[in-house]
Amino acid sequence: MKISKYIQISLICAMSLTCACSLDEYNPSGISTDQEWSTPSGFEKKINDCYFDLIRIIYGQAEDTYLLVAEGGTDIWQDAVAGGANGGWSQIIRYEGFGATTGMLSEGYAGFYSVVNSCNAAIAYASKVSGISQDNIEALVAEAHFIRAHALFNIVEHWGGKYLPTTPTTAPLSSLPCSKVNEFYDIILQDLEFAIEKLPVAQSVRGHVTRAAAYHLYAKACLSYASYTDGMGYSDAITPSQSNELIRKAQKAADYLIDNAQSLGVKLYDNVLDVFAEKNNKMNDEALFIVCHSSITAYNPRGNYFNRVWKHTEAYSANTSGIYLDGIVASYATEINGFTVPKLAKGNCTMQPSKFMLDLYTDNDTRYEAFFKDTYYVNKPTESDGFVYVWTKADADRFNLSDARVGNPAYNINLGDTAIYLSRKPFTQSEREACRYAVYNIDDNYANPSEPLRFFPSLKKADTPELYAGSNANKPYSSADCIVYRLGETYLLSAEAAWRLGDNQKAAVRINELRNRACRNHDHSLDIPPGSIDVDFILDEYARELIGEWTRWSTLKRFRALEERIAKANPQITAFNKDIHYLRPVPLAEIQSIDNPNEYQNPGY
Repeated sequence: MKISKYIQISLICAMSLTCACSLDEYNPSGISTDQEWSTPSGFEKKINDCYFDLIRIIYGQAEDTYLLVAEGGTDIWQDAVAGGANGGWSQIIRYEGFGATTGMLSEGYAGFYSVVNSCNAAIAYASKVSGISQDNIEALVAEAHFIRAHALFNIVEHWGGKYLPTTPTTAPLSSLPCSKVNEFYDIILQDLEFAIEKLPVAQSVRGHVTRAAAYHLYAKACLSYASYTDGMGYSDAITPSQSNELIRKAQKAADYLIDNAQSLGVKLYDNVLDVFAEKNNKMNDEALFIVCHSSITAYNPRGNYFNRVWKHTEAYSANTSGIYLDGIVASYATEINGFTVPKLAKGNCTMQPSKFMLDLYTDNDTRYEAFFKDTYYVNKPTESDGFVYVWTKADADRFNLSDARVGNPAYNINLGDTAIYLSRKPFTQSEREACRYAVYNIDDNYANPSEPLRFFPSLKKADTPELYAGSNANKPYSSADCIVYRLGETYLLSAEAAWRLGDNQKAAVRINELRNRACRNHDHSLDIPPGSIDVDFILDEYARELIGEWTRWSTLKRFRALEERIAKANPQITAFNKDIHYLRPVPLAEIQSIDNPNEYQNPGY
């Protein structure tokens, strides 16, 4: 008999969190586990368990592979490693060699099932708790219902109708029964309805979920379930009338959240530059659901190396084949020889935005400058005086610049001044030669659109240098929080629901609120008329607003638009198969450890 590996892991994790002592150890409290978790303090620990693997595995503290699962293999991201030579990372982004052996899938799969098991345990103990009011019990267990819904939503959208546990797993499983997508959404929507009713508007502990998040996820889940009129992924096809009813529920939930944002404790920032500003990371007014990381090492499940999710989209990796100059180096220093310099951390250069993605931003759309980094600064002097960088031939060659600047004092760059600028507006060769710093035309990075180079703007939404941790900028990590859901997405969910119901006027109102706050002068020059709203525009707007926020793959799936958008925007992907790749493969370790592998694995893998 085989035993499910990842369900067993989630069982072990749950037991390690809930069992203070082994059977052979002396129990200093003198009470049983059942008694412990039935106390007010014990039950609060059970609720805290529900957040544990969101932090430890999925959002920041493991290898952060779920970002690639949730965003990669779409129209807006490309592999930054030539020839797909980056193992499982490349496989997820390109679909080449992609299957059960792609190890990068394991973190999300195992992590979410572990979260589900922790939530099931908390929900099961709610009826046993004594010593606090029923209202307080329900407010606490509502957190578990929300988190379970979030985990199940991610499982069912990526892997389809799989194992659906709703009670604690207390023994290893030799086979895993498959539940239909419909059954998943029955639980998801029930959980969220309970959370909407019972969650508090505000929490005393930062990072614990509030009612606003439940409205948001309810809207998103309803829209996603509404797409299953085709019976995809082991589901019973829902009827058009059922789909429309779900869309109406989505619109009602999204609109309620938007219209009552202030009373629900959130707001849309007036300026898009504030959404991911470093100063707002730890107290973000637009955030609905966050995963917290602490600057205090002991508070993080993995200790060192906590949040590293931003590293995958950072272009600087100290590699001479891309963004590199002898005058820049990974360093946390903010002052060198009396000159102020910005911190610079070494990234992984794993995934880069497609040219299509970057071209979605017009000059008047400040989301580009709010979300992307295109400038690097000298932080390493190479002249003996310790104040300037002096051009070398290797650096000049890398940026296709003449030797006239090599060793030429007229081209020296002071510490803290611009070293490299990636320009969306093409510079002529003579204009580039006239600059002391290196200007690289972004168009040149994508000269071969199927194999772009490594000179790309880095997504900086999750990159917060003031919160870098550790002492080694070559192996950086951060205490920045991950914003999983925010109110900006709620506006797009409302717009999508309105559009699906034939109300382009309302859809335009919601979209234009986001576009005008991104507009350089907030003068409504980015507004679009109702007649311009169609499926492509909505998907473009989702990309402009939400790139890198764990949404793109599932958004395209909801629209059944993966193959169309990939063909339109990402020539690097040639192996996508619509009959296979609308579902992710179950990891091989799971398949090999159960007695019903053929039944449980998704078709085509």
